[in-house]
Amino acid sequence: MEKFKIIDADSHIEEVTEIWDHLESEFQARRPFPVTVEKNIGHTNLNAFWYIDGAAVPKLEGPGTILIATPLTSTYARSKPFSVGSQGLTDVKARLKDLDDFGLDVQVIYPTLFLATLTDDLVFEAALMRAYNSYLAQACRQAPDRLKWAGVVPMRSPAEAAKEVGRCKELGAVAITTMGTVGETLLNDKSLFPVYAEMERLNLPLCVHVGWSHPGLNKSCENIYLSRISFTLPVLAAFWSILGGGVLDEFPRLRVAFLEAGSEWLPYWIGRMDHYYHADTGNARGGYMPKKRPPEYLKEGRVFFTCEAEEVALPQVLELLGEDQMMASADIPHGEARERSMDVVRARSDLSETVKKKILGENAMRFYDL
Repeated sequence: MEKFKIIDADSHIEEVTEIWDHLESEFQARRPFPVTVEKNIGHTNLNAFWYIDGAAVPKLEGPGTILIATPLTSTYARSKPFSVGSQGLTDVKARLKDLDDFGLDVQVIYPTLFLATLTDDLVFEAALMRAYNSYLAQACRQAPDRLKWAGVVPMRSPAEAAKEVGRCKELGAVAITTMGTVGETLLNDKSLFPVYAEMERLNLPLCVHVGWSHPGLNKSCENIYLSRISFTLPVLAAFWSILGGGVLDEFPRLRVAFLEAGSEWLPYWIGRMDHYYHADTGNARGGYMPKKRPPEYLKEGRVFFTCEAEEVALPQVLELLGEDQMMASADIPHGEARERSMDVVRARSDLSETVKKKILGENAMRFYDL
């Protein structure tokens, strides 16, 4: 294959204590701190958690289980093939070496800790997110051509979220990320429209990432494997609510991506949406209906995905979605072993060289406006 830029559309930081140095002074007494114990917790290979607002994060057992590999004081974090400095972006040179080792030219970095709800205090939540954004900006500024980042904003406080969108743009973010629901609220809720309006105005795309966002789903899952249900399903809910709930109608220049949930569910889900679109359009009591059939929004070219590199049905997904809207992810430094995903895509015999170039870089270049 000819040489071209390889862009990792979704990797991560494992959060570190240095982030909380950016908390405003009035919150310093409440700054999160890591707690490390001698043996692994429950049936996991983790022995550390964050103490945040009186609770332990992650919750590794029982209803509401979630699994994240931060803080970096755990034996699991220290056994990874990535250095602690690379994982936490305290050593940017080490992260750049990892990019080189895996053949990545550019990487867009997303949070790990903020894939869960950390506090019920909305003012404190906003402060934690501001601190995170300030830290990411500072770290990525050391290698701005290669390290990009997505900002987190307090969607449960829409006015504050809209304000933070503007600050993220000023700090250099290339996207804004959220989970698939805002608590129990779907992403088409009109209270969130001022946030999307600011993103559209500033040309910052909306990136919906897997995460434990919905309290009801979380409570239904009582071990790590089952928690993948509550981790993944909110992304599907977000897709339906954004395409079917008026977000794309209201904001015709807003780009949206759905990250780390794979893409093979798209044909089924868009089929269900289209089926009910025809069934519900004639229902005078059905409430809001989108202006177009769900598949038509895909053809507009502003709905993107990251795929799993080995997805068997990827060619069929591309027939539906289009080859210009699929991106690839290395997911560094998470534990799902996607680091070599770019090589897997390169080796596929069922994708043309042109399509591979698009998935491995060109589409992400356009989506993130790099």
